[in-house]
Amino acid sequence: MKLKIIFIMSSIFLSCTQNNGLCLNSSLNDTTFVYWENLNENQRKDILSSKDVNEEAIELYNGKIKIGDNNKTILLLGTLTSISEKGKTTPFYFFLFNQICIKSDGALSELLGDYCQRIVLSSPGYVINYFIGNEDVLKKYAEYLGYELYFKEEGTSTIEYDFSEFKKILSLSLVHEKKYEAILRFFYEEIDKSMKNIE
Repeated sequence: MKLKIIFIMSSIFLSCTQNNGLCLNSSLNDTTFVYWENLNENQRKDILSSKDVNEEAIELYNGKIKIGDNNKTILLLGTLTSISEKGKTTPFYFFLFNQICIKSDGALSELLGDYCQRIVLSSPGYVINYFIGNEDVLKKYAEYLGYELYFKEEGTSTIEYDFSEFKKILSLSLVHEKKYEAILRFFYEEIDKSMKNIE
C-alpha cells in the first residue's frame, strides 16, 4: 500500500509539472487553472473541434445522448475522469463530469463515488481549487464519496481507497498549498457527514 501511495503522489506531482494543460505555470505554488466556465466562445470552439475530444462527450454536451446506468455511460465516465492525461480537453471533460454529478439521480448516483475519487486524486489541485468557488459541486462530490466510502468500510464497495487513505493521499498531494487547508477541512467534514447520514 505504501508503494502505491508513493507512486500516486509522484504521478500527481509530475502531471502538474509537465504543463499538460491543467496548469498554465509549472510551479505548484504559482498555478493558474483553466475552467470551462472561464473560457470565451472561441476557446470553447477550439476545444470542441479538437480531434482529441471524445465524440460521446460532444454528443452529451449537445444534448444528443442521455446518461444512465449502462455501459456507454460507464465508458464515458472513465474518459471524463481521466483529466490528467487530457490536457487541452480537461476543462471540457471536468465541466461535463460536474454537470453529471449535479443532475444525477437514481442508479447512476450510486456509481459516481468511485469516479469522484478518481478525478480528485488524478488532479487534486485542479479539483480542490474549483471547489473554493463552487460549494454545490463540492457537496455533490462529498455526497457520492460518502456513500461509497461508507460501503467500503462495510466491505461491500470496490472503490480503491477507504476514507483515511483518501484523506492521506489528497492531503499529502496538497501539503504545500496552504490556501487549500480550509476547503479540504470542509470537504472532509461534508464526506463524513454524508457517511453518517447513511447509518
